[in-house]
Amino acid sequence: MSTILLAACAAALVLAGGPRLARARWVARAPGLGLYAWQMWCAAVVTGALLTGITATLHWDHTHDLVCRAWRVCLDALLGAHGTAAQALAVGGAGLLGVLAVRFALAGWRLARAERRQRRRLRGLLSLTGRAMPELGATVVPAAEPAAYLLPGGGVRDVVFTSAAVDHLTGEELHAVAAHERAHATGRHYRLVRTARLLDRAFPWAPCFATAVRQVHRLAELRADDVAVRSNPPIVLARALVALAEANARHTGTRAGGPDDASALLGADGGDATERLHRLLHRPRPLPAALTRAAAGLFTLLPLMPVAIAALQRSPLAPLGRRRQRL
Repeated sequence: MSTILLAACAAALVLAGGPRLARARWVARAPGLGLYAWQMWCAAVVTGALLTGITATLHWDHTHDLVCRAWRVCLDALLGAHGTAAQALAVGGAGLLGVLAVRFALAGWRLARAERRQRRRLRGLLSLTGRAMPELGATVVPAAEPAAYLLPGGGVRDVVFTSAAVDHLTGEELHAVAAHERAHATGRHYRLVRTARLLDRAFPWAPCFATAVRQVHRLAELRADDVAVRSNPPIVLARALVALAEANARHTGTRAGGPDDASALLGADGGDATERLHRLLHRPRPLPAALTRAAAGLFTLLPLMPVAIAALQRSPLAPLGRRRQRL
């Protein structure tokens, strides 16, 4: 029974929870909370899938509900001790766990390899052609296309401007863009995007994870804008976005000095430019602090839902309840 409930919980999160969160309008008012919600959603989906496989594989009777015994693992259902149907379910659960493990391992290895190659290439470029701009706390690389971005996984000192961006932006616009990029670093947005990309690469047939990548990237840009305008006028950052967009429209081709996979970058010109400009020119009213804290608490419970289902189904009270029903 717990296996069915866990599978239903995971399916509900994927088929209903993800699309509903992607359509939510409140995330534009609280992108930081939206990022946290997507984190918890990803954790809940993975936890639900893992527990579905585990509960299908393992069997606990009423004499040892949550743990079989300290010195052995209970695999009696997998070995056929409870009939053919239970054994088939256990084999399916073991197969699910194996698929999850292999997909995660392969996707993680490929993603880490691509990120190492990308980071090594960018740092080599910076060491050869980059020049420091202490007034911006950034490095400038020669390139014909205006761009500003944060090195993948970098810190506040890893902000990069192309020389064309420095030529096209005013001093205050450069400071606003630098603040936007530093917000990505302090918010660890790259890690959030990387987690979503890992799930998308591990399970490319599940469109919900591709949606998660797009939404996390979008909300990371909105959150960085909100942080940047704390120290810079919103109109200045808006002008910088327009200037970068207009300059990029005149330059086509591959981003000079950027990575092979542009989606891996958290750049000042990323996300939905129209939405970002509208938010900068018409600042949304933030959610009340009490509501934000309450919503964060509810989202924290998402990954605990599958755990609670498995624990309640295996708790000592469950056999007692069934015996009382029989009496």
